[in-house]
Amino acid sequence: MSEAILVDALEQLKPFLNDNKVLEIVVRGKNKRIAAFQKVLLNDIPQVQEKAAIEKAVNLLNRNTLLNERNLKLVSEVAKIQKIGLLLNGLNLCATCAGFAIMYEKLDKMSAEIGQQIYQLHNTVKQGNDVQSGYEFNKVLADHTDMLDCRKKKQPYPEGKMRELVDREYNVLMLLIDIFQKDIAADKEKVVFSIFSMLSMFTVALRYFDELYYTNNHEVLGNENVWHSSHNKWMGAYSTLLSQPFVEKLQDYAVFDAKLNTLGVDAYYISLMDQVVEQKEEVEDNQELIISLGDSTLLEALRDMTDMDIKKTISDAFSEACGDNSSPEVKKVYEDAMKQVGMA
Repeated sequence: MSEAILVDALEQLKPFLNDNKVLEIVVRGKNKRIAAFQKVLLNDIPQVQEKAAIEKAVNLLNRNTLLNERNLKLVSEVAKIQKIGLLLNGLNLCATCAGFAIMYEKLDKMSAEIGQQIYQLHNTVKQGNDVQSGYEFNKVLADHTDMLDCRKKKQPYPEGKMRELVDREYNVLMLLIDIFQKDIAADKEKVVFSIFSMLSMFTVALRYFDELYYTNNHEVLGNENVWHSSHNKWMGAYSTLLSQPFVEKLQDYAVFDAKLNTLGVDAYYISLMDQVVEQKEEVEDNQELIISLGDSTLLEALRDMTDMDIKKTISDAFSEACGDNSSPEVKKVYEDAMKQVGMA
């Protein structure tokens, strides 16, 4: 590759690198499965080889969906006050063991503080302490990990346990929303991050439960009422997050706590509201797929094909940029990218 081309490629990459040498990537898959993923860490690459590795990684960017420089700077501004890359890609991360490990690490560090705020909420609204054990934040994290591990090992996860997991994740999500809306949180950034992380966990668990419930019960239930009786209640979580009171609280946080300007506020809350809408649609689309295919094996095969397509897209981009003899540094960037989209 000529020096001129190398310089040009690095110039194109500049807007995507923040001060911590983090590559921010935006890619949209054919079925919107990869809505966005950012912060592919390049910090560990040796300084001498850094430019070459970054230049090779630039071809991972899908040129048809690159944000323009103005919008990218806006996203970067928002990312300073919120782990927006993780949030926008939360659904992917919460659907696999490798992906959830990234999310779990951050959520686990917050679990003690979040647990204390849930306890404070119970006292504020005069709820009994006897219900607190069902809403333990760290226990929900552990149970979600256990569920993903069973799926990874192709071991059946009991319908009853899956329903309990969905119910607990829904309850914790609603409690976190209450904490945010009642201004109980000392650290609102952590609560917002926890809300949208829990939403992603809940969406993944609800999709899996729908599949399991339909497979086990549709012959008995017939063509009507094929979903669990609590399904409408669970779906109410999305309506709550899209409601005007919650949106206004989110805007207030962005203005008064995060100190974002008008454009930053719009980029912040709209990106999160889009995520709520997309996750709601994920559940509804999945229900249609379940009924259309009528077979969990076919559904799993379809999902595997989709995952393979996304993996191939990322792999082909690296192969085109780096060839078959990629350096260990570039391979590390590739592996990190796969983990951060929950595909490893």
